[in-house]
Amino acid sequence: MNVLLIIFYLFFHSNSIVNGFICIYDGLFANPDNQSSFYQCSFGTAFLMSFIKFTSSSCDSSQIKNCRETSQWSSDGIAFVGKDSKWGSDSQHLGSPFGLFIDVEHGNNVYVADVDNHRIQKFLRGSLDNGGITVAGGNGKGNASNQLAEPRAIYVDKNENVYIVDNDNYRIQLWKKDAKEGITIAGGNGKGIELNQIGASQGLFVHEKTNTLYISDFYNDRVVKWDSKTNQGIIVAGGNRGGKNSNQLSMPRGIFVDDCENIYIADLFNHRIQLWKKDAKEGITVAGGNGMERNTNQLNNPWDVKVDQFKNIYIVDTDNARIVKWTQNQTFGQIIVGGNGSGNKPNQFRAAHGLALDKEGNIFVSERLNARIQMFQIDQKTNSC
Repeated sequence: MNVLLIIFYLFFHSNSIVNGFICIYDGLFANPDNQSSFYQCSFGTAFLMSFIKFTSSSCDSSQIKNCRETSQWSSDGIAFVGKDSKWGSDSQHLGSPFGLFIDVEHGNNVYVADVDNHRIQKFLRGSLDNGGITVAGGNGKGNASNQLAEPRAIYVDKNENVYIVDNDNYRIQLWKKDAKEGITIAGGNGKGIELNQIGASQGLFVHEKTNTLYISDFYNDRVVKWDSKTNQGIIVAGGNRGGKNSNQLSMPRGIFVDDCENIYIADLFNHRIQLWKKDAKEGITVAGGNGMERNTNQLNNPWDVKVDQFKNIYIVDTDNARIVKWTQNQTFGQIIVGGNGSGNKPNQFRAAHGLALDKEGNIFVSERLNARIQMFQIDQKTNSC
């Protein structure tokens, strides 16, 4: 947020005394009666001055900064883990990967929620082919502090702390950098509908400017922000039972929160992306919502959503096996990756769930049934500055 300070004269007085203030020396002097104003003395004459703050803010919506809105990507992906599309538990394989996160602040390292292996894997960008490093879990399925149970989504903050949707434990775990165990920071009170409970989740986001944790609770058809003082959620979207009305959600999955705390929600069973502006009582459909087929104005079970600085919306259109981009105020999307049917070829997906973009704008996609992560490289010609 940029603050522009403008000084203006409240009034001018030709004498050297204003409101009892006497100019002895020229210069600027505090107003003891009002901290939002001050006195300026010029050639023995007093001027009462005031500050006005005009604020300008940008609802910047992404970690990425593409140079052009018209970027294009390679049609074939490059798999760096799960290259044989087989489930596994070694460092070169995954078991049902879901959530993805790319740490653009620390070299574009890739983090993966490895569901069936109950762990979070980190892949160093400079050596993706060398396999993953377990940074959380990996000690079997369980509810101990060093265990996870089918983790579904992740967020990594500027200090490389990892926030994890520990789905089958109905809690959010925080694993600080290099920690050997996690700390429960939300939920952990069993599955349920109460505000101190998480029914089931596959999406979270940490709004670092306000240090606010947002959780997508698809079991309760709601998105909450967690109040650490009361240890319960505050409903910020949905929560009016599952449905298709503008104040409802139906099994929401991935979420993205911009700098102004507007929330983009992958509203799975309504086949749409909903935008809930801060403090709104209902959402606005910004993509899909026209049935569940494969036309460009439709989505079929969208699972994850990201937004860039141009307000382009990137969507994992799971059951259409494609990634689509919706530009602002458009009524249709553009297929940018996939759309070639379900399969394990480099231009295909099987149960794509997670989406992330690195600092250069390359797209990463996790596929549950192919047990792999693919990278689709951005075309530098279409992205040149």
